[in-house]
Amino acid sequence: MLLFALSTKAQDAKQVVSDMIETVGGKANFYKLKNVTYDYEYINPKAPMTLKSHETYVFHKEKSHAAYSVNTVTAPNGQKVVEGYDGTDAWVTMDRKLSDNEQANNFARFMRKTNYYWFSMFFKLLDDGVNHEYLGSKTVNGKAYDKVKITFGNNVGDAQDIYVLFINKKTKLVDQFLFTVMSFQMAEPQLMVMEYETIDGIQIGSKRKYIEADWEGNIKGKRWVTTNWTNIDFDTDVDTSLFERP
Repeated sequence: MLLFALSTKAQDAKQVVSDMIETVGGKANFYKLKNVTYDYEYINPKAPMTLKSHETYVFHKEKSHAAYSVNTVTAPNGQKVVEGYDGTDAWVTMDRKLSDNEQANNFARFMRKTNYYWFSMFFKLLDDGVNHEYLGSKTVNGKAYDKVKITFGNNVGDAQDIYVLFINKKTKLVDQFLFTVMSFQMAEPQLMVMEYETIDGIQIGSKRKYIEADWEGNIKGKRWVTTNWTNIDFDTDVDTSLFERP
């Protein structure tokens, strides 16, 4: 009986996630677009930390590239930073010179994989190695949500993060989700809240902000970290040499 209950919960969770994926445009339609470019802005008032870049991704092999106009993490003195990921290895240049700085290279790998994942995340949630658990319903600000916990197999990704999606029962969209960042030992959850825009038939959570919370989604922090994606352009003519180590 217990095994049946657990199986039913997993199936319920997968169905809720599947309905959400179709609502935001569908996995097949997303991947048909082949690639994307956009402008990225991240502002963390607590660190403080600011990142501004032009991002380019190719969906095949999850290749990723960023040319920064501002990077206060690895270039506090205003060096020109470029990061790339070819599907296997990450690299970073400072003022057009390949960097051997361990912190900069680790940060480049984190950013290239994380930014790509968050952009394509909703279309990857039924991939092999993704585990689903239905956590029941919850009402937030008068809106009813299905809660789905997402975990990952041991060979999926660089870190074993946890996500809890709040999927709006009416719209089928993820209005918010909880997440950890184990690459930076952040085991306590952050709450991400999103606003969507539709581009080429795909609904993208392009305005985002997150803050410290508990696992029920109650806010604990005082200052929001904001992320904005603008000038999103799918299926452009991308020079694939962009992702190769210089």
